[in-house]
Amino acid sequence: MSDVHEVRIARARGDADVAKARLMATLDEVKTRLAPGKLASDAVQTAKNKGIVVADDTVTAVKDKPLMAAGIAAAAAAYIARKPLIAAVGRWVSGEDENKANNRAAVEAAFKE
Repeated sequence: MSDVHEVRIARARGDADVAKARLMATLDEVKTRLAPGKLASDAVQTAKNKGIVVADDTVTAVKDKPLMAAGIAAAAAAYIARKPLIAAVGRWVSGEDENKANNRAAVEAAFKE
């Protein structure tokens, strides 16, 4: 009867060793996947892939509707340059030339200090 128990114990130890080896292999794989460098690399690659898809979609949309794309680009440019454009229109409407406007701005800045 003790031979049977010894065989069972030996088999259980063997199974435990196999399970331990599998667990250690899994832990090594998890460490590799969760390494900060690997995570950063994966994030950069994902962003690159997404950027490529967005750029391709944008090119397709511009080719399909060039006038709409030009209008959107013009509106964006006008929004970005809105302050200088408003100032230029104001000078044009009032008949003030650029030198006078620059001089006036310099005088106003000097009085603010």
